[in-house]
This record gives sequence, structure tokens and C-alpha cells, in this order.
Amino acid sequence: MRRNQPRTSARGVEQPTADRPRTDGDGFPIDLEDHGEEFVVSANLPGLRTQDIDVSVRNARVRIAADFGQGDEDRYLRQERGRGEVSRVLHLPEPVDERRVSANYTGGVLRVHLPRRHRPKRVEVE
Repeated sequence: MRRNQPRTSARGVEQPTADRPRTDGDGFPIDLEDHGEEFVVSANLPGLRTQDIDVSVRNARVRIAADFGQGDEDRYLRQERGRGEVSRVLHLPEPVDERRVSANYTGGVLRVHLPRRHRPKRVEVE
């Protein structure tokens, strides 16, 4: 079955296959940018409150989890928006300074700023 073909639930409600429960790596779109001194991860998470979003960072790994809540299944005639908790894990090219990580959520987009760890300075021997 193709990913975007509708499927029918037990109640006969048409649901696209893209709306099956999501797993790490398939939860929501993200971008990773390299801004020199920091990496920036952007994630589209529309319709959430900040308390519905959890970000954790360890070394070169970022985990973003979002809780889209539960709907009243008996009311839906068509359901295309995912529900429940979804998460993404992203492996960065190098470790970041966990103490200086910051995040903001505006207009349905989460942005996580991940400053690079300071690299050891190479000293020229004279």
C-alpha cells in the first residue's frame, strides 16, 4: 500500500496511511542548520503549548518529543491529524555545549539553538 493512500478503520472511517502511529524518525518535519558557532534545529509542531514539548540534549544527540493529545475517537468522521506523543531523535555532527542550549516556540515552529563545544585551541610551539 502506498503511504498516502487512504485506509479504512474498523469503524469505516477513511484515514490516510500517513496517519498511522508515528515513531522516532517519522514524527514531524525537522531542519538542521549549521550557523558556525551553533547548530539550529527547527521543528514544525503546530497547535501545541510549550508544556506539550520536551527537548533533551546529550553530547551530539537531540530528542524532541511532542504530545498532540488524544481526540474523542467516536466523533471523527475523518481523521488526518496525528494524535498522541511523537518524538524525533537527531544525531548532530559533533557534541554541543549542553549548558548553553536554548529553545523557543513561536508560530508553531520550535527552534533549538545548540552551541558547539569550544574546540581545544592549538598552540604553536616556538
